[in-house]
Amino acid sequence: MSEIEDRRPHSGRARPKPLTRARLGIEAAAETAAWQHGPAVPVRSVERPLSRPIGTYRGRGPRGYVRSPARIYEDLCDRLTDNPFVDASDIEVLVAGTEVSLSGMVKDPIALRQAQAIAEEVAGVTHVHNRLQLRPAGERETTPGDAVNAALGTGAKR
Repeated sequence: MSEIEDRRPHSGRARPKPLTRARLGIEAAAETAAWQHGPAVPVRSVERPLSRPIGTYRGRGPRGYVRSPARIYEDLCDRLTDNPFVDASDIEVLVAGTEVSLSGMVKDPIALRQAQAIAEEVAGVTHVHNRLQLRPAGERETTPGDAVNAALGTGAKR
């Protein structure tokens, strides 16, 4: 039986979609995004086997390599900013060598734990000092507009 005959519908089943460059590009982009930001344990798809090889050397760089504090700071700030569950506007990030200190206020315990988990996942971080505190229930969140109004002496008085 030829390859063309294999693709003909059998007993009412639909013929599989042809593999086009656009379709492959979309799947590759989805795999890349999942690989970069997904869980540590790969998720297997029912439709296709795991396409990324599993190795034991991920995270092991050249001898003597230490990631610079500036790169750690940038990466952590980007990740905190991109996370939809953490309002990072009241979080201060300090990096000393490979240790990170988080201080400031967050609205709930979930955001507190999420911020710490994000910091721990950044490449090059060896320890996280979590000094984040929960914002009191009655206290309002600050916004950039509040800061501008306070500096100019305008806006609603509390």
